[in-house]
Amino acid sequence: MTRQNISTGTTANDGTGDTLRSAGTKINENFVEIYQAFGTDSNSLASGITFDSSKILIAGTTNTTTITRFDPSSNVTFKIPDSNGEAVIINDNNIVNLVDSTGTASKIYFANVFDSAGLFPSATTYHGMFAHSHNNGRAAFAHAGAWHNLLDSDTFTSITGLQLINPKIDTHIFDNTGNFEILNLDNTSGSPINNVKISNALTTTNPTITTEGGDTNIGLTLSAKGTGSVQINKAAYSSSTITANGAASTTATYIICNKGTALAVSLADGTTVGEYKIFSNKGAGTATITPTNFAAGTSFAIAQNEGAQCIWDGTNWFLIGNQSVTTVV
Repeated sequence: MTRQNISTGTTANDGTGDTLRSAGTKINENFVEIYQAFGTDSNSLASGITFDSSKILIAGTTNTTTITRFDPSSNVTFKIPDSNGEAVIINDNNIVNLVDSTGTASKIYFANVFDSAGLFPSATTYHGMFAHSHNNGRAAFAHAGAWHNLLDSDTFTSITGLQLINPKIDTHIFDNTGNFEILNLDNTSGSPINNVKISNALTTTNPTITTEGGDTNIGLTLSAKGTGSVQINKAAYSSSTITANGAASTTATYIICNKGTALAVSLADGTTVGEYKIFSNKGAGTATITPTNFAAGTSFAIAQNEGAQCIWDGTNWFLIGNQSVTTVV
């Protein structure tokens, strides 16, 4: 009911105010309403509710709810207890802590469901928020001013444009059925420093598989299983052309000699047992090749339009094949 005001008359003792009986009735009815609002009935106040200058205290059997005044000019703590203690604390730093009286993290249950993604709130205002779009059954989170869908086991198999940054892959990559292995990844024990790099290429150039890592010189091993062979559809060797006296390339396999007069070429030791060097001479002058270590002598000479090949055994270079056109010195 509306609070009943006691009339005190126009002036003191002028007889125009409420009678004592009427005033007492109003006082009683006003107090009954207060007791009914804050007590157990019209005669008793709840013993657990007390007031002070800034808050309302509601005491339970073991815990107390504190309701403070909501003054934006001061720090405010709003506490809602559960049976174990403080369940929710919202501090002035906009952090919501979900803890019990011992400081242990608690659970929170809520339904953050929207009929569609178009009804999501501002991703800028609610940066970091998670939401559920009911019409397509997807979950999303807000980041950098936009909503981003989360991946799940169903959509991951068909997603396009997926970017994986520094992914960690177990030991195998399977085909699209998930039943058969395509690639087996084997990690070297310890702390490996060398690896394989695969690069794409522009028009008229070739994609590459190269080695990189901490070592200065790194080879690449292709190995078949058991007595199997490594089959190459069409092979070509890296090449280097030499037109003046000097050293043969240590990185190219095929050395093309091309000088109009006599050409002197030095050949350093190989780095891997079984390494090949192939020479051809298209210049008018004879090309004389002098290996640092040569099993057949000191050097060999190649006339114009002729060629020779040699192989490194770990100690010396050996001429192999087509030696009839090569002069050994």
